[in-house]
Amino acid sequence: MARTLSLKECAERIGVHYMTAYRYVRLGRLPATKVGAEWRVLSSDLEVLLADAAAPPRRGGVDWSARLEDRLLAGDEAGVWGVVEAALASGVDPVGIHVDILSPALARIGAGWKTGVISIAEEHRATAVAAKTVGRLGVRFSRRGRRRGRVVIGTPPDERHALSVAVVADLIRGAGWEVVELGVDLPIDAFVSAVEKSAPVTVIAVSVGNSSNLGAARDLIAALKVSSLAPVAIGGSAINTTTSVGLGADGWASDGRGAVEVVAALGAR
Repeated sequence: MARTLSLKECAERIGVHYMTAYRYVRLGRLPATKVGAEWRVLSSDLEVLLADAAAPPRRGGVDWSARLEDRLLAGDEAGVWGVVEAALASGVDPVGIHVDILSPALARIGAGWKTGVISIAEEHRATAVAAKTVGRLGVRFSRRGRRRGRVVIGTPPDERHALSVAVVADLIRGAGWEVVELGVDLPIDAFVSAVEKSAPVTVIAVSVGNSSNLGAARDLIAALKVSSLAPVAIGGSAINTTTSVGLGADGWASDGRGAVEVVAALGAR
């Protein structure tokens, strides 16, 4: 009978966190069969993965996002920054770190928490380390010279996805805009007041990561439309083609690069 291994045993053999090994299963890189509540992997399939030098192409032949995810889940702040520095040295630019490496890793960790694969403590620890990493990366998005305009970015009330706001603010800033970052969970009247005090404002960006806050986002956009002539862009993990309809925004984006593009398009009006 062929020998099988648990996913935990596979993770130990590969030298990664359990969640990373689970992602390999989800992506089809590591064939596995679910027996009851446990994934089982043929030892021969694990050996193929270990010996496979033709992994999906990444910059420098490395899956930087998987490496970063592993260090985030371990709560290894120094290790996370080491992965970032190595990726930068291999030719990945700061935008790529945010969009192609960090954001996918955080999305997988969030999915793992929702499905019970990782604990809420692990998710919170990973997020805390990621926030420190984003803070260290921020200086790399600063640009000298004339700005293209001013962008105010924040969230509706009860929205607490601060990390996504910080990432998008960096990306917009790196594209040559002055960014006024309002953070999260701001009352509507305070958000409107901040926009008025920041005049002239070229574009207002609203981020929504929780679908339960779509109503608050709609109310915020309506209030902004009354007080300001600046166009409003909306984005975040709760926003898609369906949810964006009816919110009153002038444009929407599905990811960080899209946010930069929609801000540029609205700012050119």
